[in-house]
Amino acid sequence: MSKYIVLDLEFNRSNNGFVSERNGVKLYNEIIQIGAVKLNAAREEIDSFSRIVKPSAYFKINNEVKQLTGISKEDIFNGIEFKRALYEFLEWGGDGSELITWSSTDARVLKENIAYHGIEHVQLPPCYDIQVMFDDQVSMDDRPMPLNYAIWKLGIKSKPAYNALNDAINTAKVFCKLDLSDGLNEYAV
Repeated sequence: MSKYIVLDLEFNRSNNGFVSERNGVKLYNEIIQIGAVKLNAAREEIDSFSRIVKPSAYFKINNEVKQLTGISKEDIFNGIEFKRALYEFLEWGGDGSELITWSSTDARVLKENIAYHGIEHVQLPPCYDIQVMFDDQVSMDDRPMPLNYAIWKLGIKSKPAYNALNDAINTAKVFCKLDLSDGLNEYAV
């Protein structure tokens, strides 16, 4: 039986345009928070996950990121290392799960952070972009719409944005309103 893991990430970047490079990977966005909601096959919430991640590239929190997320320098320095956070997340998600994200950005940033940290042999679950699904089924504008638009359009009561767990919860609420009768395959990231 499939489980859906609705994932959202918050990430930090340099204040001055510097781009850290390690293991042949340029890291533009360093993950500082992982938030996720686990849904069963009936798309009912059964668990949640949230971790603050300690930086290894950008030790000063970007001013814009701090204002949006409320995550402070103290928060990230009290966080856990990325590798540990990743393995805890994957173990929590379990086998037979599928990742659901709002846009392909979080999946790309997650893969970049894994490569940057030199973590090999990590098998991520299949990942699907429901921003595209929302466009196909609801907005039909042929352009990416922000999550807050989807929440408004579907009349969903939402949690405050720019917190990875809250955004995962909000994304899960949108996901639960979409029709899965044709499956997720055409929305693979």
